[in-house]
Amino acid sequence: MDQNEPGTEEDLSPQELAVLRFLAENEEGKMIPEDTIVVPGYSTQSIRSAVSWVIKKGFVDPESSEVLIYTLGEEGLRSLKDGLPEDLVYKYARKNGQVSLSELNNAMPADLVKIGITQLAKLGLRPSEGILKVDRETELEDEMQRRLQCLRSIMDGNTPSSYCLEVFKKRGDMIVERKIQKRKLRINSRGRLILEKSADDAVGQLTPEMITSGAWKNARFRKYDLNLSTENVSGSFLHPLSYLREEVARIFLDMGFSEMRGHFIEYSGWNMDALFIPQDHPARDMQDTFYIESDAPPEFEDQEILPILKKVHEKGIRGYTGWGYRWSESEAKKLLLRTHTTVSTIRNLYHIGKAPAAIFSIDRVFRHESVDWKHLAELHQIEGAYYAEDANLSTLKWLMEEFYSRLGFSRIRLIPSYYPYTEPSMDVVVEINGKEVELGGSGIFRPEVLKPLGLDKPAIAWGMGLERLAMIYYNLNDIRGIYQSDINWLKSFKLRI
Repeated sequence: MDQNEPGTEEDLSPQELAVLRFLAENEEGKMIPEDTIVVPGYSTQSIRSAVSWVIKKGFVDPESSEVLIYTLGEEGLRSLKDGLPEDLVYKYARKNGQVSLSELNNAMPADLVKIGITQLAKLGLRPSEGILKVDRETELEDEMQRRLQCLRSIMDGNTPSSYCLEVFKKRGDMIVERKIQKRKLRINSRGRLILEKSADDAVGQLTPEMITSGAWKNARFRKYDLNLSTENVSGSFLHPLSYLREEVARIFLDMGFSEMRGHFIEYSGWNMDALFIPQDHPARDMQDTFYIESDAPPEFEDQEILPILKKVHEKGIRGYTGWGYRWSESEAKKLLLRTHTTVSTIRNLYHIGKAPAAIFSIDRVFRHESVDWKHLAELHQIEGAYYAEDANLSTLKWLMEEFYSRLGFSRIRLIPSYYPYTEPSMDVVVEINGKEVELGGSGIFRPEVLKPLGLDKPAIAWGMGLERLAMIYYNLNDIRGIYQSDINWLKSFKLRI
């Protein structure tokens, strides 16, 4: 077909015809934003593809423009969580009427005080002779709330007002500005001509049913132009999260660990009870865990452990007291979406039985979380465990130092923590660009977890969130950005491992 001649209905797919009809019926002579096109029965991806083809075939007139979008940077996220520096300094001074700068620096980080004092000075509140005075007539609460509302609005995806931009745009990484391409389009005369000639009975795909029934003999097939030019596309590649997962798995494998698998749907008995988490623990509440209703649940896996769990929860084991309550088998048989991969660790150790065993997993877990910049309801957990005669606190420290150094963190710090199924327990803090960030947890499994299952050697474990690690490697301020289809980012991501 001559590319300069109007096409025919056979040149268009059903999706393309549907897009043209939408434009013809809804445009009223105006340019229509691409993201407002809705065609029943077709996904957003199908519509975008159809739009690109009708533009290339010359049936619509496109108009592209750059649009600025704003997200919170690291400082903005921290201010939204902990408070604006100016608000924290103002409230501290207002509490006593006045405060010296030296006292402020002792009470708060020096960089926070510096930013807070600078911002308060712009609002007319300045220190004099090293003293910041705040009398009762100094009312800045409304201004502080207005600034916080700006951050909340940007967090919710709204375009910031001119006031918000004036206050925050030049303040480090309070807010981050990005440019994205937006398309508008309008059907032209060629598009209207093709619609007049179009018919809905043209077949675009030959199906097995058409072949077996013989319907293909009388069907009118859509023609294809094999000479139509196409855009060059880059080759396929792994999603950044998948790439990072493979790199972490490679580190474990190089260290001699074997990968283990588990189930998304677990019984509470394995997910909680086997890890010595009491049945009245807050983590088992509906607001923290996704429970599953089933009229005919499968038989509890490894029935033999149920009386063992009952005994250890009610009476403990030799040398260790239990929780001292009446344990419920029906509670242990409740189905749920697993809340951690440690359940896979303990089940695998139970079935392996023999030491030594070095196992790891990188798999999905589910939490009843409110999704925000640092929380997801579905995420991936990295976990490593070592069961052996020489598994002790020194071994755990060495393994974590080796593991995190291979991830690129040369300095780690271990701080005491608490987990129901490990004792002692430690959190891992790593240094990133001079700042300390808590990255994961670790510990030695309690005897109440191991001994009832016939595991007579010590076991150690550590873990972290894969998405949280991805935020660090890919310099993301919002964990949700990992799952957004930003093509430019997907093409340009870089990994530092």
